[in-house]
Amino acid sequence: MSNEEEKNRKKMRLIGVYAMIPFVLAVPPVIGWYIGHWLDKKLDTSPILMYVLLVLGFLAGVREFYHIVKKYGNDEI
Repeated sequence: MSNEEEKNRKKMRLIGVYAMIPFVLAVPPVIGWYIGHWLDKKLDTSPILMYVLLVLGFLAGVREFYHIVKKYGNDEI
């Protein structure tokens, strides 16, 4: 494989990883809200669990974002 092909492959991989970031930041809070809302209905604790799991979802998304940036942030194209 030539050097140019390797650069193109690396560039496409980085584009894929960085295109995934909005989903990494958005999906965990939505899942946390949904599960918390469902548990609040089942346990009659509205809205405590919804807020707790929403915050945990935000923290999980930020944590995963940090790991992605740490792993791929120093890669040069």
